[in-house]
Amino acid sequence: MMRSPKFVWATCLIVLVLTMSLVMYTSTQTMSVQLRFNISPIKSAATTTTTTATTTTAALQNTEKKEEKYITFLPHSGFHNQRIGLINAMVLAKALDRTLLLPDINIGTAVWWRSTPASEFRLGECSSVKQRSNSICKDFKKYVPVSVESIFDLSAIHAAGVRTIQRSSMSSSYFQDVLSASDQDIYRLDDNARYSYRIYDSKDNHDDIRTFRYRVDMEDLRQRDEKVMLFGSLHYTLRLALQDPYLIWLAQHLREETSIAHPIVVRQALNVIPLLGGPEKFVGVHLRQGDGFFKALQDETLNTLRATLEQTNLNQEQLELIKLQQEPLQFVNTPLSANDEQRIAILKEIDNSSLDKTELLTQCIAWHSTENHPRLRLIYMATDTRQPRTTLKALYDEFPCIFTLSDFPQVIESTLTMSPMLTGNQLVDDEMALLDAKIAPLLFPMIDAEIASHGSSFIGTRKSTFSQYINHRFNRFQKMYHN
Repeated sequence: MMRSPKFVWATCLIVLVLTMSLVMYTSTQTMSVQLRFNISPIKSAATTTTTTATTTTAALQNTEKKEEKYITFLPHSGFHNQRIGLINAMVLAKALDRTLLLPDINIGTAVWWRSTPASEFRLGECSSVKQRSNSICKDFKKYVPVSVESIFDLSAIHAAGVRTIQRSSMSSSYFQDVLSASDQDIYRLDDNARYSYRIYDSKDNHDDIRTFRYRVDMEDLRQRDEKVMLFGSLHYTLRLALQDPYLIWLAQHLREETSIAHPIVVRQALNVIPLLGGPEKFVGVHLRQGDGFFKALQDETLNTLRATLEQTNLNQEQLELIKLQQEPLQFVNTPLSANDEQRIAILKEIDNSSLDKTELLTQCIAWHSTENHPRLRLIYMATDTRQPRTTLKALYDEFPCIFTLSDFPQVIESTLTMSPMLTGNQLVDDEMALLDAKIAPLLFPMIDAEIASHGSSFIGTRKSTFSQYINHRFNRFQKMYHN
């Protein structure tokens, strides 16, 4: 059947319009997908090859122009003090645009601070088991060094663009052996006192030097050409004087995100939290009493905890106000109703009837409510107190629903017998297998911290860096739960 010329022309025009519409629609959708998912169009092989070659050449030129420079430090004191030094080092690495050489983290008994160069020498010599009989190494008898990433999650600092390298040894010859850096290639800051230098992010920053001896400016440090910059101590939260908004944010971000990520710690904490009724179904507490400064103030610390737990309102705003008080917190002594007294008597009877606290925990969870008398609160207490139910009997009499890790013997036993959980990092996995027997008992405080940070509120011990760590974790989980 023959078609008229007008029909043919009309058909061709319709086809042309549809074709153009399809092309425009396809192009628009492609752009939309690229905008939403940041997908680049596929280039031809020739274009890709040329671009790759250009990029490679540019990278090689940049490498030739800019030699990689490093920053590191000498850790000391307890585990959480070392973490503070680590975070300060991360901020410095970012600010100075240097690769961070990560020293070993000691998760054993604390090693004392020493001035330079004694500190560097001791870490190099005493980290070897063979040298620990030396008189200068007497505090290294229970030194248990592990790589940083076997304990901490460093994803936040890597996301900030900081490159990290784990030191393969703490030997003083490490820089020469691994980095081919002579003594002239190393800039050592003189760490001659516990509070030697305070580091300022700008010469316009006139924050008080506080208890530190002298000032160091990042602007001056940026001008140093040495391949390696070696700090002594970077411990103390106030070590860095920051006014740059980004660096202030980064420091706070790292305090919350540089968390204990050992797989056994995370797994065991997740085993206990549901037994407590789940996240935010209990009050988290840290009571430190076992050593040094905290042992001398144990009565004051315990009384402060009791007075705080007696408060009717335990939201974080109220707890922050309590922290700022200079005078001892006064007891509230909220009257007990007849029903409250009856419940407390029942809980004490259950507690005294068995060493197994499962029935007691079940009853405490059943009766736990924010509307209850403060003494009926369900509390998880992280503590270094040995045999807390005996040592702290008066506290348990007052708050019968306090539980510690010792009330979960199955968790303790499985931690001590659990094989290392593989991370996929061969160096870390080999290290965990080698140190397994030594590490297991040292994980309990870390498990304690992780559990306590999931409470509805958190009460710590003043001046304890362990409490500071738990508080940072608590804040992080609060954001997750409520945002």
